[in-house]
Amino acid sequence: MSDSQSLDRDVTDLLKRAEFSLKSVVDEEFLERNDYLRKRFSDDHILEVFRFCLMRPGGHHWSPVYQVLLLLFQAAFSESYKTSGDHFAKLGNYLIHRVRGASKPVIYSFGVGNDVSFDVEAARLFGVPIYMYDPTPNVALFMKDYEDNERLIFKKEGIYSRDAEVKLYTSDKVLNSSLYPIHGKDKHEIVRCRTLADFMAENGHDHIDILKMDVEGVSDEVLEQIMDETQIRPKQIVTEFEIKGIENPLTYLPRILAVAQKLQDQGYLIFNQLLTRKATIELIIVHRSLYDEFDAGDSSGYLP
Repeated sequence: MSDSQSLDRDVTDLLKRAEFSLKSVVDEEFLERNDYLRKRFSDDHILEVFRFCLMRPGGHHWSPVYQVLLLLFQAAFSESYKTSGDHFAKLGNYLIHRVRGASKPVIYSFGVGNDVSFDVEAARLFGVPIYMYDPTPNVALFMKDYEDNERLIFKKEGIYSRDAEVKLYTSDKVLNSSLYPIHGKDKHEIVRCRTLADFMAENGHDHIDILKMDVEGVSDEVLEQIMDETQIRPKQIVTEFEIKGIENPLTYLPRILAVAQKLQDQGYLIFNQLLTRKATIELIIVHRSLYDEFDAGDSSGYLP
């Protein structure tokens, strides 16, 4: 058998496995609910996406077919924020749905890293405290530079789907860390993580306006726990899904779709920032009540 024949067989086997994996989430109800996608994307557009992924797949160890699947999944449950561009604006290093300026929004920021431009700008713009959490030891050191800003309320703790002391995998090269060994090494520390409900109870909050989560691989679990076990429904959620099971995206992508379905069932609209080639899906998840309120009111009263 020639090398080309062997490659053809391997690709065919891979595509068959991909098709089999997707069948569990593509039933008649799904097809009916997402029929609009056939009207949104032309054949030429889809071919361009495929060519782009084949030319330069993104992410370490990603094959082009995995990248194509990621883009297709992202397009299936979300739409570009540009379709409602007047609703969204940059706030520091994040894109958010605009908020009524006089509302004094309750803002939680999980996952700080080394960029607090969102937190600093939100605190200044709305004149409110920002409740910030990150269990990474070096982030706590970084946040010492902001101790004089009384509106930046930081604690060295993390969010998770349950209260627990867990392994936090860290890296010598980058500041971000994860509950999963995304850096390929076993270097870790034991850290405290809690549920969103616990943080809110501690701070005396009964609602959240903006929930920002850059939590390296656990946002799907956190959102699932919030939707299934609580009545907490933030007005908007700015987050990303990282493909932490990068060695087998075929098993993880349907899980993302299931979480997205839970959110949609609870009245959320899901927008993507861009169809990127990274191993992440960056989302702005907006509750219908906020979206409709903006359309019905005077947008000049909204910030930023």
